[in-house]
Amino acid sequence: MSNLIISYDLRNQRDYQSLYNAISTLGNTSKVLESVWYVRSQYTAVQCRDYLMKYLDNDDGIAVWDCTNNTWATYGVNVERMKQLWTH
Repeated sequence: MSNLIISYDLRNQRDYQSLYNAISTLGNTSKVLESVWYVRSQYTAVQCRDYLMKYLDNDDGIAVWDCTNNTWATYGVNVERMKQLWTH
């Protein structure tokens, strides 16, 4: 299982709900910040990026990081759900 961080920038039409729905199909999810999600997934970062690109316009951007073997730190965000998922 992968610990993925997904960040995106929707520029013009901003169809957030379609993207949110698509992200939620990738595994167990937690929205960390306005445009940042944590996903515990069976898929690789490349597979997730390729899948999510179907929900983006040409002027949008997306980045997916696999942080499976890394540590993390935050400030001012609710990470309880992320903590639960990270270790399972």
